[in-house]
Amino acid sequence: MLGEALAAAAIAAFEDGAPLAKLGGPLGDAARAAHARYLALPPAEQRRTRAAWAAAARAPAPPGLRGVDASWIEAALAGLPPRAREALASGAQDVVDVWLARWACAAIPPMPPIDPPRDPTGTAPRSVHDLVRLAPAALSRWLVEVGADQLAFALGSHAPRAAAVFGEVVLRAADRITRAPRDGELGGRRQATLRARVEPGPLALPVIAARAIAPHVDALARQQLAHRLPRDVGRVLARELRLHADDAIAHAPTWRALSAPVA
Repeated sequence: MLGEALAAAAIAAFEDGAPLAKLGGPLGDAARAAHARYLALPPAEQRRTRAAWAAAARAPAPPGLRGVDASWIEAALAGLPPRAREALASGAQDVVDVWLARWACAAIPPMPPIDPPRDPTGTAPRSVHDLVRLAPAALSRWLVEVGADQLAFALGSHAPRAAAVFGEVVLRAADRITRAPRDGELGGRRQATLRARVEPGPLALPVIAARAIAPHVDALARQQLAHRLPRDVGRVLARELRLHADDAIAHAPTWRALSAPVA
């Protein structure tokens, strides 16, 4: 959505969107991609699209706010006047409501819509684009499975012993990582061993998973993933994603392995 808002502003000021070429990082890429989609539309559809993008940019709350876990919104509202809660719940009615709603949502990223599960056991994302669209329960399950794969890979023949601490999910992982598409595509074993150095607990496997996928995930996606989950969980995972963002992608699991079914 931020890319679309930047594209709309550039189109309004410069019809050819030339300033977008100077924008760096993931937002620059998103803005140029939005501009390319805009140029591919028929003229009538271009006008409607530009108006929709501009309207969304002026909205008091970020797109997809309903996809944010309620704990983040409660934390954002803490210390604000009660009117801020009313502005978010029923829609901003005047400039004061708009200001309060934007203050409350200042740190909340625009959220993409949630895709429905593709199968009863949950969705295996084919890319980061799919990953940020997972429902919270599906995202949590996927992180556990990815973490289990990495832990089993790091432990090798000792993986069965970890089941007593981390659960049978590690046993299932130890079996499947010996076969394609995971075999040979889980990154470096030494790096997996470093990722697997965690204290046992409910977040151990998701933390390992966050470290493993971090090189694939840009700054905006990190925030989107964190806000899809309860705040106490999301903050931990966001920290791990940030700390490991610059790890060598050559030593990370491939998306071919990450998107493999877990059944």
